[in-house]
Amino acid sequence: MPLISKILSIGIPAGVENGMFQFGKLAIQSTESTLGTQAIAAQALAIVLENLNGIASMGVGISLMTVAGQTFGAGRTEEGKYYIVKLTWYGEIGLILSCLLTFAVGRPIMYLAGMEPESMRMCYEMLVAITIAKPLLWALGFIPAYGLRAAGDVKFSMIVSICTMWFCRVALAIYLIRFQGFGPIAVWIGMFADWGIRSIIFSIRFLSGKWMEKHVI
Repeated sequence: MPLISKILSIGIPAGVENGMFQFGKLAIQSTESTLGTQAIAAQALAIVLENLNGIASMGVGISLMTVAGQTFGAGRTEEGKYYIVKLTWYGEIGLILSCLLTFAVGRPIMYLAGMEPESMRMCYEMLVAITIAKPLLWALGFIPAYGLRAAGDVKFSMIVSICTMWFCRVALAIYLIRFQGFGPIAVWIGMFADWGIRSIIFSIRFLSGKWMEKHVI
């Protein structure tokens, strides 16, 4: 039971975080449904392309959780910090290359999908915004958090992720669409705000060293 409780102390906050994330996506999708079929089609393909250009960096983050968890578990804190910084840079490099590659194949994919001109225009605008904003904001907002969770700082990560999700991504997107008349780009404006605030908060948390006071074992 002591070992199970330690596992659950990491798993439950992570599960709550992912669950709230899915509820947030539902709230955003219900708002998107008011924009019409062309906007929905453009947004659907933009989401696929955004998921595609993030696979490499997400894989780096998952591997960081394993590597950092082993170093922190062995009491090698400085080595764990080193790997967080190093793999964050690797993730950033992978993100830049993936974004450029996805941007290069974006238009051909839109043509192959048989999108209408208006849907293609909106999707291309969103892809341009993603290609610019994601390399600047995403890596620091997500990859170091894997290392912090590996060190046992899971509650802080959960609270930050839930707050930025609902107060930036969801609330801002709904406000811009329903009250300001924005199109599907509003969803990405909210997402960029979410990424940017996460980047600032997790960078401050990492530099403060308070996360090193947490222990899993």
